[in-house]
Amino acid sequence: MNWITPHSFFSLEWDEWASIIAILGAIIIILRWLLTRADKELFDPIRHQLQGVNESLREFYNRQSEVEIRLEEDDKEFIHHDERLKDHERRITSLEEEHRK
Repeated sequence: MNWITPHSFFSLEWDEWASIIAILGAIIIILRWLLTRADKELFDPIRHQLQGVNESLREFYNRQSEVEIRLEEDDKEFIHHDERLKDHERRITSLEEEHRK
């Protein structure tokens, strides 16, 4: 038994191979269409929700960064006011001691 003859391949004629290829091609096209449709109908809503979550997280991160910057600035201002208060306390104490003498 020959595998390849001028008119056949694996004991099938060329028209039979053409039919097999046409059927496989049709099956592949139908599967691709079904998968694309299923992808759109099943996963598009999930993608849109995830995009919303990503936007919300991005906005949250930006606001969190702004809050951290404001907190650092307020901490610096608090330290500055605390130093000024200590300086005033020293000056008042100094003036009180001078006035008692």
